[in-house]
Amino acid sequence: MRIRARLPIRITFLACLVLITTMLNAVRVITVFAWHAALETYAPQPGLVYIGATGGIWAMAGTMLLWGIWRRTAWALKAALIGALVYATWVWTDRLGLQARPGANWEFSLLATVVLLGGVAAVALDPKNQAYFIKRGP
Repeated sequence: MRIRARLPIRITFLACLVLITTMLNAVRVITVFAWHAALETYAPQPGLVYIGATGGIWAMAGTMLLWGIWRRTAWALKAALIGALVYATWVWTDRLGLQARPGANWEFSLLATVVLLGGVAAVALDPKNQAYFIKRGP
């Protein structure tokens, strides 16, 4: 019987962040199917296909990243950092360029984005965490 090494708290933080983001995007996809008629009536821009497709892409990417973290793959930390940067860029491009009203609370959103990106960078670039992914159990 193989005993699995305990997940360090920093990696647990990262996995929880990825799980939450993955679930939110999965809800986007489910919502497009479950509330199709209501969403069609109010026609959010750029449209239901965009909402469903982007939600599906990010949900799949998050699922693959969670699998990589769980399996302690060598690419997981780099993928988490790159994924966080790309996701933040997409969120802000969507918010500022595609939404009709970007929202009144943009200062808080920007601060939250910077803090979370900093947290992901701190986890991904920490040599202790990198060593955890290199030293795979038997």
